[in-house]
Amino acid sequence: MRESIGGTWLLSIVIVFIFIFAGYICLSINHSKAFAVKDDILETIERYNGIDLNNVTKSDGNLHDPCIDSITRRLATVSYRTSGNCNNLQNNSNEPERWVGFDREGRQTDTQASYCIKQVAVNSNIKELPEAYYYKVAVFYQLDLPVISYVMSFKVTGDTKILYPNNQGVK
Repeated sequence: MRESIGGTWLLSIVIVFIFIFAGYICLSINHSKAFAVKDDILETIERYNGIDLNNVTKSDGNLHDPCIDSITRRLATVSYRTSGNCNNLQNNSNEPERWVGFDREGRQTDTQASYCIKQVAVNSNIKELPEAYYYKVAVFYQLDLPVISYVMSFKVTGDTKILYPNNQGVK
């Protein structure tokens, strides 16, 4: 009887360590996918010299911005499917810029967004300097354990270089 109870404890300890190891592997894989997606989005925004976040879709719901269209085509080729809430990214309610979220099809959504973009003005107080912006991008990833499924959600953020919108589009 004594050996069977000891064997049960040992088996439960082994199962716990297997779950911890599997969780670590899942978290590492999801983090690397999210990091690669974030880098692709930043590179695309820099290639197109920015995004007009106020005029992304046409009135019929189709994509208007070629940068978002390019990001959407890229997301269709990778196995990134995590979503998050862009409203939770707003640190200070007094910030004039807000996060704009997009799903995998390029539609604007703030609650089930695959990625979020925020345009930040660099020199809004100095009128002599040219208009310049940089973009912040947030991409989400989750800790998914086998059998238990979703446990926690995280985000990866990054910034573009400073862009001058007078040179719009890819040349």
